Amino acid sequence: MTTTTICYLVPGIGLKDAERARREARLTEIASSDTTVVVDQVADGPRSIENAVDEYRAMPEVLRFIRARQDDFDGFIIGCAGDSGLEGAREQSRKPVVGPGESSILLGTVGDKRFSMVTISGERARIKRRLVRETGLDVHRLVSSHTVDIPVLELYGDPRKTQSRLIALMHEARHKGAEVMLIGCMSVAFMEPALLKEASAEAGMPLVNPIVTAVKMAEALCAMQRFGG
Repeated sequence: MTTTTICYLVPGIGLKDAERARREARLTEIASSDTTVVVDQVADGPRSIENAVDEYRAMPEVLRFIRARQDDFDGFIIGCAGDSGLEGAREQSRKPVVGPGESSILLGTVGDKRFSMVTISGERARIKRRLVRETGLDVHRLVSSHTVDIPVLELYGDPRKTQSRLIALMHEARHKGAEVMLIGCMSVAFMEPALLKEASAEAGMPLVNPIVTAVKMAEALCAMQRFGG
């Protein structure tokens, strides 16, 4: 049986070993049985990506890592919902490179769904709107952009507070006409699955999780490369 090894690359530093293991276990649970997902992080960069400055600081390190590790992996996922460095990484990589933001927009809106997006701040919301334009979707399908207004490094300090804020924003989006809510922050995406399921049920709206869409798109692109040349 052919196996696939995918690197989930965190474009920042400071991820603790326990958190890395937790995220790797979650990604492995999502992946097919013949896929291994390895979580790694860049050698230098921001502790979190809160704005465009952090994103630009992370990009050279993302490109450096992906260039150096071509022979170690069948594909790469850039672990940022803003897809930091995605275009440059694809130019320099022989292997598929997936952005969670792009994958969530393309897969999460299948069926001509109208959608909203939630991220951590107004700065990141602007980047998500840009991603929608770059994927080629009609911008009118994006009903609204929402922000939890909680810094990345504080999201897990009070998970119920983060969940409560997410639920309130999903209610807002639903009332505006959205059919699904796309998560635009990987730290929110890596919240405990039970909390996200509760939020979806409470708001009466599906959540599109970018860690799921990224893994599945990476698996698909690796298979396409293997069987299509």
